[in-house]
Amino acid sequence: MPATEQINILLVDDHAIVMDGIESLLNTVPAIHIIGKAAGGIEALKILESEAVDIVVTDYSMEDMDGLTLIHKMKKMKPGIKILVLSMHDEVPIVQEVLKAGVAGYILKKYTHHELLTAIDIIHDGGQFWSTEINKMLLRRLQPESNNQITEREMEVLKLLTQELTSREIAEKLFISERTVDTHRKNLLRKTNSSSTIGIIKYAYEHKIL
Repeated sequence: MPATEQINILLVDDHAIVMDGIESLLNTVPAIHIIGKAAGGIEALKILESEAVDIVVTDYSMEDMDGLTLIHKMKKMKPGIKILVLSMHDEVPIVQEVLKAGVAGYILKKYTHHELLTAIDIIHDGGQFWSTEINKMLLRRLQPESNNQITEREMEVLKLLTQELTSREIAEKLFISERTVDTHRKNLLRKTNSSSTIGIIKYAYEHKIL
């Protein structure tokens, strides 16, 4: 990028330590200007209303608003905004939902340092960037499914369903959004050929999954 070109960044994360670390890293790049920091979705939207933002770097899991909802709201407010998701979640349903929402990139937090700077550079130039693990996962999803094997995360949801927990309660226990829980539930319904939660549980016991 040209040395005189400035990239205005909005940081969104409800963990102050994480946000401070990202800020320190980005401040090492002269071309990057952190135009605002938000501890949640509501605050982020207020900043976006009044500031010229080039790229939003946002977490997926936040207390006041899940990342997917925030992405949709930001896209509606400013259709051309570029969004980079920075998350600890690498579950297929979450990544697929984020992709459909039109983000420009998805980075796993454990690889933040190197990939974040690279991602911002590529996204600012009009490209897209995904963590290496995310790329591998997406490539696997392009291959035909040979079976309806239940994933590790779906198994966690299944076990909590047997405890008669609501989607909200499951979301709180697994630190994911209710929408993601519902996605897992739908996948379980499809994979077990069931029409209800009771059917899922019955299938699981009959096939010794539980």
